[in-house]
Amino acid sequence: MSLNNISLFIPSSFLRETKDLKLKTYKVGLIGRSAALFRVTKIVIYSDTEDPEDRKGVKFISDILTYMNTPQYLRKKVFPITKELRNVGILPPLRTPHHPTGELQQGDFRQGLTLKRTKKGTIVDIGADRDALCKEKLSVNRVISFKVDKLGKEIIISPDEPEFYWGYDVLSTYKSLDESIGLLKPRPDLVVGTSRYAEPITSVLNEVREGLRGSKHVAILFGGPYSGLHELMGNPDEVIDLEVNTIPNQGTKTVRTEEAVLATLSVFNILMD
Repeated sequence: MSLNNISLFIPSSFLRETKDLKLKTYKVGLIGRSAALFRVTKIVIYSDTEDPEDRKGVKFISDILTYMNTPQYLRKKVFPITKELRNVGILPPLRTPHHPTGELQQGDFRQGLTLKRTKKGTIVDIGADRDALCKEKLSVNRVISFKVDKLGKEIIISPDEPEFYWGYDVLSTYKSLDESIGLLKPRPDLVVGTSRYAEPITSVLNEVREGLRGSKHVAILFGGPYSGLHELMGNPDEVIDLEVNTIPNQGTKTVRTEEAVLATLSVFNILMD
């Protein structure tokens, strides 16, 4: 069984109880690491409260996740130094294929930052010892995926993306959870809600497997620390196809969002195999 897309929906308020900026950064880092580990293709940060601090959290979470997903050799050029990013040194490395550590080879795929347009095409920084040339005229100051077509006196590249896992995209919105789901393109075939009050995953394994078998795009929704999915959505039954408890018999009073993400993706990874 192979899925083309897995989308996670994360509430902006999941950092509300954390005041320390370093700890906030670390908590977001755990979500980014889990997403990459289990090949998530999109992370949607939605606004689940009217609290101004939570709404600020949408941008903070989005910036940290995007920073993590950006190859190391581009980060200083893509991200200006800000107060919010001052603790990024504690983030766990993704070590995904789009964060290469070896020497550049012909046929490799790289993410690159488009620097300037010339008569020949577009000059691109792909983290090599010199800039590369794409013969297409592209928009400047954008991070795009490329394939290395020729490696010689000049490095010639073309826009391309591999078929293997190539990191996640981040979508941040101040819209509600219901509205956020409608922003996904393509729309998910299967929408899964997570809740401690739902049926234990062990009781609905066959139903979940059947739903995954017929889906190319699965959205997994996580509620906030103070409001579950039913409080956040107008008509959850019209949107959610399956609702499951992925941590039955939990030994703690609460489960943090970053813990729920890791536990849920671990279970679904087995069911998708």
